[in-house]
Amino acid sequence: MKYILTLLVLCTSMITMTAQLTPEQAVAEMGRGINLGNTLEPPFENSWNNGPAQESYFDAYVEAGFTNVRVPVRWDRHTDNTPPYAIDESWMDRVEQVIDWGLERDLYITLNGHHEDWLKNGYNNANLRDRYDAIWEQIVERFGNKSEKLLFEIINEPNGMTVAQVDDLNARILGIIREANPTRLVIYSGNMYSNAEQLIAAAIPEDDYIIGYYHSYDPWNFSGLSQGTWGTANDYQQLNARFALVKSWSEANGIPVHYSEFGAMRTADYNSRMRIYAHYTERAVASGFALSVWDDGGDFRMLERGTNTWPETKDIVVHYYEDSPTGIVSEAVLDPTTEEQQVVVTWQNRSTADSDIILERSTNNGPYETIATVPAGTATYTDPQVVVGTTYTYRMYTHREDGTLLHGYPTRLSLNTTVQGPYQDNVQAIPGTVEAEYYDEGGEGVAYHDMDAINQGGNFRAGEGVDIGGDAVGGYLLGYVENSEWIEYTIDVQEAGVYSIEAIVASEIPNGRFSLTFSGNNAAVSFDTPSTGGWVAFETISANSNVTLQAGQQIMRLDIIGNNPFNLDHLSFTNTTSSKDLSNVESLIAVYPNPTADVLNIEYDYESMGVLNVKLFDAVGKVVVHKQLEHPSLRIDIQHLVAGSYTLVLDNEHGQIVKAISKL
Repeated sequence: MKYILTLLVLCTSMITMTAQLTPEQAVAEMGRGINLGNTLEPPFENSWNNGPAQESYFDAYVEAGFTNVRVPVRWDRHTDNTPPYAIDESWMDRVEQVIDWGLERDLYITLNGHHEDWLKNGYNNANLRDRYDAIWEQIVERFGNKSEKLLFEIINEPNGMTVAQVDDLNARILGIIREANPTRLVIYSGNMYSNAEQLIAAAIPEDDYIIGYYHSYDPWNFSGLSQGTWGTANDYQQLNARFALVKSWSEANGIPVHYSEFGAMRTADYNSRMRIYAHYTERAVASGFALSVWDDGGDFRMLERGTNTWPETKDIVVHYYEDSPTGIVSEAVLDPTTEEQQVVVTWQNRSTADSDIILERSTNNGPYETIATVPAGTATYTDPQVVVGTTYTYRMYTHREDGTLLHGYPTRLSLNTTVQGPYQDNVQAIPGTVEAEYYDEGGEGVAYHDMDAINQGGNFRAGEGVDIGGDAVGGYLLGYVENSEWIEYTIDVQEAGVYSIEAIVASEIPNGRFSLTFSGNNAAVSFDTPSTGGWVAFETISANSNVTLQAGQQIMRLDIIGNNPFNLDHLSFTNTTSSKDLSNVESLIAVYPNPTADVLNIEYDYESMGVLNVKLFDAVGKVVVHKQLEHPSLRIDIQHLVAGSYTLVLDNEHGQIVKAISKL
């Protein structure tokens, strides 16, 4: 009997040890999640754009298929400023209520300190450090006995603190947690905005129950500022490199990763936004990271909190995988027989073992309806049942053999009576001048988007919605601009190189803003417009940086990205890198390998040419390598650079060579 009792005790002990939740197990089970953003982290609940948190949100999360919820919480406004720094009991009760809603539904929940700027901006103050210590002591006391599925995140985005300060904070708060919770899973990050590089630079706590987190809204110009488009090969390469960097660090150090914030503004280009949500999700899952999409109920919202309904991005975040359909594009074409418009949807299949593919269509942003079922392996579908003047959105899904749902991402287009093309077939050439009024033909939603259908200037192309006025320098001007409007121009870049761009603008008020994006390599540049003293008092301003452009015909898109208006006359482009005769020097220089992942070799005839200046420019025209070539060969280490397109410029008195370089 004693032997049996001892055996039972040993078995119970073994079961307890086996059941201990590990960081690796937690990250795997956390899977795909969402943030309850802009809710408990404003100064007071209900003081920003959302009402109080509702229990029904958690039912919606579970029904949608999410398995973790990150709950950002601000403690400052609910905590005394003097010792013992007591947290208001009613606030602690409220936070516990929300946390319990998630735990009761078997969700993983992350609880943190969010927007604690008082600490970030005054970390050298010992009293402030003591106050944050006291906050965490009370958090641990209240929540220390909760389910293992409650994870503690030390602090959100400690911007303003140095690496050393964040390392100190991580160690100190982790020590407080460990006094009562020796095996509670704790999530830490680096400094600044908790990006990938900051996580990697942070000291790794000596602890067996930690998880690293990072945030990424890359590229910020698109995801955070709604500038331009996203989806070129270079765009994918740069995002892939970011994920590969964190995955390599995670595997080398044995630290699982929570990718706890990502997303793109709803005002960003629709098709680009669908592509980037899909790739964020695919790379996170393929890298073995837990993920939590940012949902603030506003510009980054996912759940429509008033109705507990979801946009298309939910199905991407929950059901997109490495073998989901990708490369999804919709295009308007004319039926060769009837000459009526129809839509052709194409995609790439990444698995041959899937079930039939279900295609769905939304008309004018209404509900999706199934329009076709096609066999596995099909890669195109033609929809003849379309009407000019209508916006259509298409999406598709299939299943693996094991039943896993594989969603593709949506693609949207608006059907117009005309297709996009240069104004009066006149392609504007670069280097040179692009006149604002000579935007492409094609109409609203194709060649431009204006907030109303009226040409408020009425001086040129009066039947279209773009606002063109008079009194510009020698002609017409673009005016009455509003945030989120855009205009496209077909241009011909006749010489590849690094360009400086000037704009002729006028405004009575400062702080207008617009961007240019070029489809050839998705390069982008922005302008900040000043007060010039009047609406027709024109001044010349320069772009915030130079930009590297590829040669050839392409689309230049002008996005209005600020709230203050301005008038624009024209844009002037100057190639800063290709003004010299190259005919007598290019055969004397070899640059290899290209593409390359780590090293770029340059060999040339030193006796004939002498010293060479060597500059490598990134996609926005910034010099990232600057050397002098004083020997027959030069080996340049570029493994520290992000993947993407670069421009190599070599010159001396003999001439100049410009070469496009692809960094893998």
